[in-house]
Amino acid sequence: MTLLPRPGLSTIVTVAAAALLSVSMPPNALAFAPDIHGAILRAALPPATTDGGVDDPALAEITGSLLTGTGNEGSDLFQGDAFRHFDNAARPADVCDRARDAWNFFVPAVIAGAQPTGPPEFRTSANGFAARSAFGGLTHALADFYSHSNWVELAVGTDRAPGLAPIFPTCAPAALPAGLHTGYFELTPANGLDGCPSGPPAPPAGSSVPPAEGPPAPPAPFEECHLTLNKDDPGTLRGREPVPGYPGTTYHQLAVQLAVEHTTALYREVRGLVAGSVPAGVDGECVADNLFRAAQFAPCAVPAPTPVLPKRVSGQPVGGPPSPPA
Repeated sequence: MTLLPRPGLSTIVTVAAAALLSVSMPPNALAFAPDIHGAILRAALPPATTDGGVDDPALAEITGSLLTGTGNEGSDLFQGDAFRHFDNAARPADVCDRARDAWNFFVPAVIAGAQPTGPPEFRTSANGFAARSAFGGLTHALADFYSHSNWVELAVGTDRAPGLAPIFPTCAPAALPAGLHTGYFELTPANGLDGCPSGPPAPPAGSSVPPAEGPPAPPAPFEECHLTLNKDDPGTLRGREPVPGYPGTTYHQLAVQLAVEHTTALYREVRGLVAGSVPAGVDGECVADNLFRAAQFAPCAVPAPTPVLPKRVSGQPVGGPPSPPA
């Protein structure tokens, strides 16, 4: 759920724009979207007090920061990476391309960073910070799918519950609705900060003077602009609309709800992959615990089995004649 422009900006320009916007716009205008991402993570990931939970230091690294380019919120610093934001997907095949790119970029970094180190006890990981940051990037992409696509709208339009999209760990276009797409966004001088070209201006009703520009009009084959489709916060054009059949619920709220549910499922999926990736002689669940509890350094070596010698019952060979009495 991003409010900053994405394609074609360098890191320096993006940070400078963030600083400028934070001064020239209302306090929540820039920070709201990262705050929503953080709220999704806090709601979705189990606390450290539960089995398989996430402690506060790990949650902070998963959340990350826009200024450092790490974790979930740091994805907004990489505006040109379409897979981080699920933008510019005109059809289900494009959506799957974004999902596949995100999975293949982030998950190997999680697995590599989580690998146990420090034998013989294996209390540490190869790069726990990088692994947690990569997982945060994956959760950002997942949340942006629900905000930047029409997944919710397609379900509501056919009177069915939206459910969770089958995009991770694999994605098949045939398993997605035929009309699924995300919004068009390309930052150019002609498109402006909205990232979408405008159609021909038309005079409003009762006036003969046309406006300076017409409504957003994405190029073919895109159906909608990011500007009109995104549900990034409660104030966007689509985000503030009430959802038919869901009294008191806006599209923004429904997108957040799905992002929370799917992030919980994604955590279980990735945690299981970490546990199953460790070498023999190491407890995978312990390694996963250490990864998602950054303040924990439990020994993860599997204790070697103690050899058990068979008891000697009798010196008499089996099937031999009985020994003579003494």
